[in-house]
Amino acid sequence: MVDLLPELPEVQTVVNSLAKLKNKRIISFKSFHSKIIYNLDHSTFIENVVNKKVDSVKRKGKYILIKLDTGYLVCHLRMTGQLFLSDKLPENRRHMRAYFNLSKDFMIYNDIRKFGGFYYFSSIDEFNLKVGVDPYEKEFTFKWLRNGLKSRSRSIKHLLLDQKFICGLGNIYVDEILWLTKIHPEKKSNKIKMIKNLYENILTVLDNSIKHHGTTIINFTFDNMKTGEFKNELKVYAREGMRCFRCNNKIIRKKIASRSTHYCRKCQK
Repeated sequence: MVDLLPELPEVQTVVNSLAKLKNKRIISFKSFHSKIIYNLDHSTFIENVVNKKVDSVKRKGKYILIKLDTGYLVCHLRMTGQLFLSDKLPENRRHMRAYFNLSKDFMIYNDIRKFGGFYYFSSIDEFNLKVGVDPYEKEFTFKWLRNGLKSRSRSIKHLLLDQKFICGLGNIYVDEILWLTKIHPEKKSNKIKMIKNLYENILTVLDNSIKHHGTTIINFTFDNMKTGEFKNELKVYAREGMRCFRCNNKIIRKKIASRSTHYCRKCQK
C-alpha cells in the first residue's frame, strides 16, 4: 500500500532546501555506486559538471534541475534518494552514494535502495523530451487540460499518473485530487464534466502539500533528515476502512492502473 516515490511537492521541498546552492562551484565529484549516473560514463559526467558554477536550482515534475553555467545537472530521487547540503561529510556513510565537493561544504546524495541518480544534459530541450507538462508551467491551463482529457479515453487515475501527460503527480496526490473533485478513479477521462474543478484542485492539493513540506510516509526527508507534514492533511490516501470526511461512508482500496487506489464509492462518481 505504501508509496515511497517522492512526488512533485516532496521534490519542490528538496529544491527549496537547496537554495543556498546557487552561485557555488562544484570542485569535485565522488560516487560510490556504479549505476548512479544514467546517461553518461563516469569520466564524461565529471568533465561536464566539475568546475561548473550553479546558476539556479529548479524542478520539473519529479526531477531536480540544477542549471550550471553550461548545461544541466538533473537528479531523480526515485524511491529513497535524499539530496541535501552539509558543511561536513557524515560519519555514518552506509547509504551515501555520492557527494559533490563545493569547497566550503558538500551536496550529499544518500539512497537506501540505490535506484536514484543523476543525468547531465547540455540543453534543457534534451530533458524536456522525457516528460510532459508540469502543473506549475504556463502551458498547464484549463484549456490544455480539457483538450487532453477529451482526446483520451483512459481511466482518469491512469492518465493523471502518466508522466508523459502531466509530470509530477503520483499515487498519493492523484488519490487526493480525485477525492476532492468527487471523481471516481476509473471514470474515463473523456467523460469527465468537472474539468474546471479538477484543474483547480490539482493546484490546490499541490500548493497545500508544498506548504506542509510534502508527505513523509516512511522514507522521505529533506534538508538532512527533516520530514514532511502533509500526511496529517490526507483526506483519502492510506485511509482504507476509515470514514469519508465528506459523506461518512467507508474508504475502500482497490488496484487501479496497477496502483493501490483509495476512494469513496459513495461520493466519487
